[in-house]
Parts: sequence; C-alpha cells; structure tokens
Amino acid sequence: MLMNKKTAQLIIARLDGSEIKRKFSHYDSLVKKGIGGFIIFGGNVKDVRDGIRKLQKSADIPLFISSDLERGLGQHIGGGTLFPHAMAIAHAVNRKKMADVELLRKAVKIMAEEARAAGINTIFSPVMDVNTNPKNPIICTRAFSDKPEEASWFGKEFIKGFQKEGIIACAKHFPGHGDTSVDSHRELPVLKAKMKRLNKVELFPFAEAVKADVKMIMIGHLMVPAIDPVFPASLSHKTITGLLRKKMGYSGLVITDAMNMQAVCGRTKESEGEACVKALLAGADIILHPSDPEYVIDYLSAHYDAIAKRIDESYKRALKLKKKFGGMQSLPNIKVIGRRENHDTAHELAKRAVGNLRINIAPDEKVSLLIIDDDDAMSGRKFVKTVKGRLKNAASFYISNKNKRPPVSVKGTILIAAVFSGIAAWKGRSGISTELMGILIKSIKDSKYSIVIGFCSPYILEELEAETVINAYSDTEVSQQVAGEIFFNKKFIFPSLTKSCSGRFYNK
Repeated sequence: MLMNKKTAQLIIARLDGSEIKRKFSHYDSLVKKGIGGFIIFGGNVKDVRDGIRKLQKSADIPLFISSDLERGLGQHIGGGTLFPHAMAIAHAVNRKKMADVELLRKAVKIMAEEARAAGINTIFSPVMDVNTNPKNPIICTRAFSDKPEEASWFGKEFIKGFQKEGIIACAKHFPGHGDTSVDSHRELPVLKAKMKRLNKVELFPFAEAVKADVKMIMIGHLMVPAIDPVFPASLSHKTITGLLRKKMGYSGLVITDAMNMQAVCGRTKESEGEACVKALLAGADIILHPSDPEYVIDYLSAHYDAIAKRIDESYKRALKLKKKFGGMQSLPNIKVIGRRENHDTAHELAKRAVGNLRINIAPDEKVSLLIIDDDDAMSGRKFVKTVKGRLKNAASFYISNKNKRPPVSVKGTILIAAVFSGIAAWKGRSGISTELMGILIKSIKDSKYSIVIGFCSPYILEELEAETVINAYSDTEVSQQVAGEIFFNKKFIFPSLTKSCSGRFYNK
C-alpha cells in the first residue's frame, strides 16, 4: 500500500470542476490513494474553491492543484477574469516603455492572485514555444512571438510574477513545439531542425526559464531527431535527463504533457501505462492527466522494481516543491476574483493589442457585418453587439461550417468581416475551411470597401485583398469589445475611412 501511495504521488489526475460536488467521493478516493494532485477543467469559483479546500484537508500530503490558465482564471473557471491570448499581450506591451511593463506585471499578478483565491497553486504557463510555423495548429496565438528573445522576455515575466505570488509556474512545451504542423493531441509532430538551430531558437527560451528558476517544465509529445532519433521527447532519456537536466542544468520538477494524448500513448490502457513507465525512466517526475489514473497507479506499482530509483527521486523532488507551494495556506479573499479593476486591466491589454485605430463610417453608408465562424461556436456575439451599438445601419450575417449560405446584401456595401478560428486541442488546424475562405474572398470582392478583423491566427489573413486588415490576436470578449469600439458613425466623406490606417495591415 505504501508503494502504491508513493507511486500515486507522481500522478496529476483530471478534475471536472462543474462536477466536483457530484463526483466528490470519486476525487476523494483518489486523494486517499495518495494522488499527487489534480488538473482542473471548468466549474464555478465557489464550488471549485470549496471542493479543493475539502480535498486538501483530506490529503496527507498537499496536492498540486493545477490548471491551463494561460489566459487567467476565466479560461477555465466561471467568474474569473479572462485575458487576451499571449500573442495579443505581446503586441500590446512595448518592453521599452515602463508603463507597458507595469501593465503586464499587473496582469500577471491578477492571474496569480485569482488562481490562488480559487485554491489553485500550479499554472501550466507560460508557453515558451517560439511559433515559427504559420500553420501550427496547436500553439500559434498561445505563443508570445516567433522571435526567441521576445518569447523569452515575456515568458520570464510570467514566471517571476507567478512565483512571486506563490504560484508554481510551468514553462512548456520543452524542447519547443513552435515549428510543428500537426496537433500532438491527435498525432506525433516531428521537429526537423538541426541542433544548431534548436539551440538558437527552440531551446533558447527554456534556457532563460531555467535561469529564471522556473519550478516546473512540461515536456511536449514531439519527435526531435536531432536530440533523439528513437524516442519522443516525453519518453526520451536523452532529452529529459541528458539535455534538460545535465546539459542545461535544470533541477526543478519535470512534468509530461497530458498522457491521454494520442501522440505517444496509443489507444489502449496498457500502451498508456507502458508510456508512463518510459516517461519516468526518461527522467520525468510527474505524469499528467492519464486516461485512467487508478489503472496507471496499479500499472506503475506492478513495475515498481524497474522504476523504484526514479520514483524515489521524483517523490522527493515533488515533496520539496509542495512544502514550499502546496496546500491552502493564506488564500486571498475570494472577492479578488473577477473584480472590475481586473477586467479593466484585461480590457486595456486587448485595446493596446488592437491599436489606437478609429474608423469613421457616415450614417448613410450601408454596412454589412459578416461573422466567419470556423468553430461553429456562435462566436462574435460581443463584437456584433458592440458594432451595432455604434453603426445603426449595420446588417449582420453569421456564416459557419454548418451554415455556409453566403450573405445576399454585401454587394456595394461597406464590409466589416470578423474571422473566428480558435486554437484548440484536437481541432487539428489553425486556419479556416476552404468553403468559408471562399465566401470571405467573394464578399471582399463584392463589397464597396472591406475591413477584415481577425480574432484568430494573424497568418490566416495575410493573403486577403481587403482594403484594411486588423489583427486582434484573440477571440476573448474584451478583444471583441475593443475591436468593435474602433467604429464611429460620423458625417465624414467615404475616403476618410482609410486615413486612420497606416498600411493595409494596421497592426501586423
């Protein structure tokens, strides 16, 4: 039994926040088996905080309570503040302006403070990947930049800010997921770069994260032949122990990416258990999000003799970090979550990402407001509401992959087209479908004047022949609101539309 509990300490299991009350006995049973912690998806602030508090009290050893809060607590927990994507933040903040740096630090502090108030002590952020591949389906706007030095600077600000506020920061996805073209949730990406390039680009931000004393690093499920031609990074001794530990000098906690992903684990319980054994032997300390944590605990225990040394090492390393960051000590007041000033900070970052742009459209001009929604998620409601509150003559049309009927009244009107295509696990691409792109291109041609706003990857819009293209880099409500706020109804002559814009891509 002691062996099982020691093994269980190296596992972080999924916790569905929306079902924490109904499934509490199940989560508590995992705690009693010695589970190392949970990764939270969904739920509301009060239920999650109350449930976590009870689970922490039930645990003999403090739990890692983690979540993918790259954009703040509101990304997963209802009531939390939701910030724009990393790429939007990087475009909003000028590193050479102290006022901008202070705004960024305030945002990071809010993210950490709200997480702690909800009972979360570990944030799987920042993304340190350098997004050099425009077709990357899973990183893209989650990355700060396609430049290593810029990605490093922003990443270090998040690491220092989180850890100063008592949150374990987790740099991801080592050794670098930016130059890949497939989603590792679905298949194994291959990073073909040579070692010289890896050192200069992909590995540079992680080396800086190590210098910044990041407490946790997540290993990506990706093949990097220049480092290890046989095993994926998350199962590779050469990558984790040889490169990260020995060559780069990292002594903190190493966690795998989610082990329910198909890149390395196959489709059977046994193959997933085998992958978990390989990950530990390679040098990983924590197994994240296995499909069946109880099965994996038993599987690892059954192979204990082969991995006993590694389990002991990782167990001690995890306990050391928990002693400093674990538990529920001195939680901030729950009232810090979702405060007006927190929302205002997110709004200001979104506004600066879009830029100081004003577009005046005369009241007698006909306006077609076209929403292109590649995710079939009824996206764009906040944007439509904001624009219609300003342009009374705007007629709105919603187009998705389920509803591909093109608008009938775009011809001869001023077109405002909003493009939504989220970066999401299992989706497999970052662009929009061929059919939706065709509708958008035709609408641009038919219109009197076209303005395209991207709440998506900026690379999607590069080939469009619209008069004005604006990138918001994020689809959050604050980004939609500030993009809608650039429009005004005033009696200007039509050519004045272009005078506010410096070039076709206003804020590229």
